[in-house]
Amino acid sequence: MTKRLAISAFVLFHLIAITCWAIPLNTRLFSSVNNKIAAYMSFSGLSQDWALFAPDPGHINCRLEAEITYGDGSTLVWKFPLPQDFGYSYFKERDRKWSNDSVRLDENAVLWPDTARYIARHNNDRTSPPLSVKLVRYWSEIFPPGTRESDPWHQYVFFTYAVVPEDLR
Repeated sequence: MTKRLAISAFVLFHLIAITCWAIPLNTRLFSSVNNKIAAYMSFSGLSQDWALFAPDPGHINCRLEAEITYGDGSTLVWKFPLPQDFGYSYFKERDRKWSNDSVRLDENAVLWPDTARYIARHNNDRTSPPLSVKLVRYWSEIFPPGTRESDPWHQYVFFTYAVVPEDLR
């Protein structure tokens, strides 16, 4: 009985949380609930926003890459997931959202060292281990249709990490 009650409470909480989070109403009730559950929704990966839609859709196209430099002087460009790489599968969408909506932003600089270590570990070459990982941000401004030609891609190395041997374990 207790197990069933706990499962029911878990499901009910998530139904209410997702409903309050997903409905774009600025009422006092929804704002109050959203303020209380914001950290949980972000941590659990359940957060959603309406940035794709009017009245203020996103105005930049962006992507991230990492440039890995190895002990022998060679380099490798590692790309964070992009939607065109998914095909009809959305299993990597969470990774793309994490990189675009979290790692890319300056206010989340605390994520950069761990991100660089993860990339170094997954691209480790035992004969010539990674020495450094540079995180590179690419962006291009999106203009309203018919107003201007497309903006060229800009790039910026926003973090450089010196890999130590302990990072590769």
